[in-house]
Amino acid sequence: MLVDLKRLARYRAWARGHPAFLLSQAFDRERNLRHGFTDENHLRAAAQWLAAAQDSQSDGGVAGRYQLNRGWTSSYPETTGYIVPTFLALSRALPGAGFRKRAERAVGFLLSVQLPDGGFPGLEIADNRTAPSPFNTGQILHGLTAWHRETGDDEVRIAAERAMRWLLSVQDPDGAFRRHFYGEFAATYSAHLACWLAEWGEYAADRAALAAAGRHLDWTLGHQRDNDWIALCGFDEEQHLAENAFTHTIAYTLAGILTTSEILGRSDGIAAASAAAERLARRLELSRFLPGLIGSDWRGRSRFACLTGNCQMALIWFRLHRRSRNLRLVNAALKAIDLVKLAQPMRNRNPGLFGGIPGSDPIHGSYIEGAVPNWAAKYFIDALLEKRRVLSELRTEPAKFAATAGTSRGPIGRGFASAPARRLNTVMLTTVRSQKVPQMMNAWRGRDIGNLTVVVEHPAAEPAPARLRRRLRNEGLSWIAARLSAANDSAVEPAAQEGPPVDVPTYCRSRAIAFLETGPLDSADAVARIKALGPDLGIHAGAGLLRRPLIDAFPLGVLNAHMGLLPAYRGMNVAEWAALDGAPVGCTVHLIDTGIDTGPILATRDVDISGCGSIAALRDAVDRAQLALLGDVVDAIVGGRMPEPLAAAEPSGPQYFHMHQDLAAILEARLLGGQAAHLQGEGNSERPRIMAG
Repeated sequence: MLVDLKRLARYRAWARGHPAFLLSQAFDRERNLRHGFTDENHLRAAAQWLAAAQDSQSDGGVAGRYQLNRGWTSSYPETTGYIVPTFLALSRALPGAGFRKRAERAVGFLLSVQLPDGGFPGLEIADNRTAPSPFNTGQILHGLTAWHRETGDDEVRIAAERAMRWLLSVQDPDGAFRRHFYGEFAATYSAHLACWLAEWGEYAADRAALAAAGRHLDWTLGHQRDNDWIALCGFDEEQHLAENAFTHTIAYTLAGILTTSEILGRSDGIAAASAAAERLARRLELSRFLPGLIGSDWRGRSRFACLTGNCQMALIWFRLHRRSRNLRLVNAALKAIDLVKLAQPMRNRNPGLFGGIPGSDPIHGSYIEGAVPNWAAKYFIDALLEKRRVLSELRTEPAKFAATAGTSRGPIGRGFASAPARRLNTVMLTTVRSQKVPQMMNAWRGRDIGNLTVVVEHPAAEPAPARLRRRLRNEGLSWIAARLSAANDSAVEPAAQEGPPVDVPTYCRSRAIAFLETGPLDSADAVARIKALGPDLGIHAGAGLLRRPLIDAFPLGVLNAHMGLLPAYRGMNVAEWAALDGAPVGCTVHLIDTGIDTGPILATRDVDISGCGSIAALRDAVDRAQLALLGDVVDAIVGGRMPEPLAAAEPSGPQYFHMHQDLAAILEARLLGGQAAHLQGEGNSERPRIMAG
């Protein structure tokens, strides 16, 4: 409590706009989502903040940050440099808003602070005007290159060449930058310096700049670990020793490697950046946020997010997708941007806060603690503009749905091993609210599925105080209002309200099906009670992930029906992912192991989706097919024929996660269009031909 009070005092909780902002850090986190702000709203707000940051200075530079404890700081040459391309992009996205003029003012500021040796000063201008910084000079070189492309300004070309020559003069023979670098030690995030040498070298046909970038790329790739981690990518020596880094500098490293590799045609660099980017996409999907500090094992080392890193990684994921179509990376990028949108102050009277992007989320995280930095807004704007381009391309590309012959692989055929001669003890594993058991029993009406017992898991409940805190933090008081509204609607129109689904124990009692209620299935007690049933065959019927002790309790294994064709489509929403990819859609029955949909495959079946006009129809078609296929496999095993696993038709594919709503909307539109074309085709095939007389 005392720490919180001291923080409020340090953050000047009484200053204009600060109370609302600080309250939003702990209360009603989803307010932006509930208010329905569009990407255009978020873009304009961030652009307005960036304009305010420049207007807070009289020299044309952009203030480095708005600090809660003191307000605007001074112009920051480094970030003003790479904000120039963002101002130019905004001049095209928001014509008439004056952003080209802002870019010109920023360039004028940069020219005024260039040092006699060609370098540019590090830190903000109030803290340093004389000591050069290689990294900062590299970022400014990028801005000067962009301005020269735009205008052909010869003064800017000369400044850029001087900066480039100075950078070459301080590069070490092994390709690293140590002299004048932060802390006087080498860091691999300087890849985001060398890449701008490569950019200038390509633009100006300067072989020396290209060679220097190549040497640095060799040095950087020499620090790649077997698990794709790039060592020394942290900001300082402490992070190097701890083998962790902010996502900001990890993204600097990957973007730098990728840019240089694309310019130089280096497939090894592109592969290194791609592999590391995949690791971070998986971390975001698994954690449902991107931790701001990442360890060399690719696990989160913090509970805060580095919002700049979110935006930078979104740009890298979009870029990799555009190189080689990868919608999983687009999915991660969209989710990363959404998390930033939640943290952007969209209703605040303080121009230092409205539209800005905090360094950390929450603001007291250790990355740029207590401040709103200009580079966060810059990368957020860049990410929103790139999102616009990528989604536009996806919306306009022709829909391609793979043809299917409706064929099956297994389980009826040769190669059956014998199952026990006696009638099998079959166990369905489910949770108390799942509707899988009723669905399976209805689909398998009349089939012999053995001596059935349904095991009903009651997951550990979240304590009421924790649930209340979570809901207040995320939803504020809106959920209370929603519940009161729902209660009032129910009282006024009781006939219109549908009853909740019947829970599994009630369903089993009504049909005289044996059932066993347990706590969490991974508990020793639950495993022991299930073993006491003498089970032979398990059927996954809506339970969660299963651990090895429970799987081993079933001599014949645990069956799972999966709504995708394995091994290519593992994970969630795979029917949708396959349809969006234009790949065959189908279902699989496999035995569960401890991986995600990696167990032995027993049967697959293609599903014709040509008549599906929505995602709901698509899922329904695949769900009906998977229930039927699972029924066939169960029927075979209970009948004494245990199928041999099928040989994998292809290597195991990546794991897919929940599809972002923007991608789902694109798929929905494609399905609707595909259904219309299908119906039109059917109509044309039935229409009698009129022969010319």
